Amino acid sequence: MEPVDAADAPVPANATERFAFAQLYETLIDVDCDGVPRPALAASWSFDATRTRVTLVLRDGARFSYGKPVTTADVLHSWSGTGARLTPAGRLARQLAGGTTIVDEHTLIVSLPDTAWLVLADPALAVYEPRIGYEWPAGTGPYRIDENASAPTGSLGLTPTSSSADPYLIVRPVPTNDPRDAIDAGADVLVTGDQAAVSYGAARANLASVALPWTHTYALALPTPAPKIAQLLLASDSQSVALRASLARDAVRAEARAARSSYWWDAAARCRSSPGSPAELPSAQRSNRVVYHRDDAVARGLAQRLVALDAQTVAVPLSPNDFVRALHDGGDLAYVLDLPYASLSPCDELRDLWSAAPWLASATGTDTRLIPLVDTRATAIVNRQRVSATVDGRGTLRFGRARSQP
Repeated sequence: MEPVDAADAPVPANATERFAFAQLYETLIDVDCDGVPRPALAASWSFDATRTRVTLVLRDGARFSYGKPVTTADVLHSWSGTGARLTPAGRLARQLAGGTTIVDEHTLIVSLPDTAWLVLADPALAVYEPRIGYEWPAGTGPYRIDENASAPTGSLGLTPTSSSADPYLIVRPVPTNDPRDAIDAGADVLVTGDQAAVSYGAARANLASVALPWTHTYALALPTPAPKIAQLLLASDSQSVALRASLARDAVRAEARAARSSYWWDAAARCRSSPGSPAELPSAQRSNRVVYHRDDAVARGLAQRLVALDAQTVAVPLSPNDFVRALHDGGDLAYVLDLPYASLSPCDELRDLWSAAPWLASATGTDTRLIPLVDTRATAIVNRQRVSATVDGRGTLRFGRARSQP
């Protein structure tokens, strides 16, 4: 349902790129749906006594898609390349590259003084190699881009690199905004959060619906915990519980559940580095707006439901750039945020959040200024006769038998 841009590789900017890049590029480790690390480009690892330095050994025979053997210098070069980007992914890659020591062509030591080691599975740390004359950088995954494929505009052909038994994949855009059109067009795999499409697919005898892991948590960010909306959400009684349940049931067109009581951002007190001095809170003379990203249907449903609780408030959609500016300034009543349900490295995630909304790093922390509302997840609608895949901890389907884990 979204475009794929080679310039983004290997760090995905949307769900379609997340699927495509997962087949093409590898990180040193993977993390499964239970949060357990799995070998990927690295076959093994060990820790020092402080568990702040991890030694990793690349798997035997690891090669880029065009045949060149992969070395630890390639790993470091990839991280340095991603680190040139002025994004959170770039910051993470720079941090890891600066703390890495190469032992030999197959062994490297990564220093992680204030970063959970599972962050090594973050796509920002995928290994790749740009090639002159080729649009797509080479990866080490079980697939490569089929540069010679004759495909419709916007489509990608992915051909297996390690096993002739693996399927050829075509990532094809849907020309409309309705995912049901993909089902009508004979898609073998459709990943969607649209419940109408899920119900539509359930009526087809050859299709099966597979619920993917919870991947998103929508939260209400508040420059001040005083608004009536916050009081209703923070109340320790059955009314607050019922409100969250109604948001999950009635406010969004996606598979959702009422948010839990604790999330990765509660780790703020355990992070070795803090945001520094508490940010100055915005002026009390703020607007009555509950703002959200205009392209996010879930955020829209939540904002509209919340303002119905207080006649003095109004839900306002903003463009991506305007939303970023408004969130940073903190001059509105509240902000509906789409956050990852789980984090591979909570302290890094918190630093990015504090940078986006400095007022969240106040002396009171995030406990009453960031209120979880609902969790959401997507569903994979698959052709049960043709599709065999695994799912990683981020809810991404993985193909390629050489890559699959039980």
